[in-house]
Amino acid sequence: MTTRFNNWLLNLGILLLLGVAVTLFYAFFIRVTTVTPDPHRFDNPGNLLGNIIQVNILNATGKPGLALKMMEFMREEGFDVVGTDNYPEGILEKSVILDRIGNLDAAAQVALAIGLPASSVQVDVGPEYFFDATIVIGNDFEQIRPWRVIDFGDSLDVDMAVPDSIQ
Repeated sequence: MTTRFNNWLLNLGILLLLGVAVTLFYAFFIRVTTVTPDPHRFDNPGNLLGNIIQVNILNATGKPGLALKMMEFMREEGFDVVGTDNYPEGILEKSVILDRIGNLDAAAQVALAIGLPASSVQVDVGPEYFFDATIVIGNDFEQIRPWRVIDFGDSLDVDMAVPDSIQ
C-alpha cells in the first residue's frame, strides 16, 4: 500500500512541476514576443534635453481628471510628462497623438504605450514646442490605456503604432 501511495505522490509532484514549467515557459514567451513601448528617444531633431521622450497631455473630453490619470500612467511607463491641461479647441471624439518636433519615432512610441494605431499620429510641428509629442484624450478614452487593459493573450499587431513613413 505504501508503494502505491508513494507512486501517486510522485506522479502528483511530477504533474505539479510540469504545470509550473509550462506556466514559466508561457510567461517567458509572452515577455519576449510582446511589443512594448520604449520611452527612450531614438532620434532628437528638436535638440531636447535628456534621452527620455517628453509628452504633454491635453484633455479634450470635458470630464475632469483624465489628464492626471494619463500622466500617472505615462510616468509609470517611463515617459517624461511635462504638463497637463484642457484642450483649448473644445471636445474631440477620437484621441490623437501630435508629433511636436518632427520625431515620428517618439510619437509612435507614445501611441504604442496607450494602444492607439499609427493612423492616430498627426504632425503639428512648431518652434514653440519643447517636447516630443502631445496626447490629446478624446471621448474614446475608454478604448485606450490606462482605461483599457491590454490582454496579452490577444494577438497584437506589431505594426500597430509605427507610421508608414518610418517602417
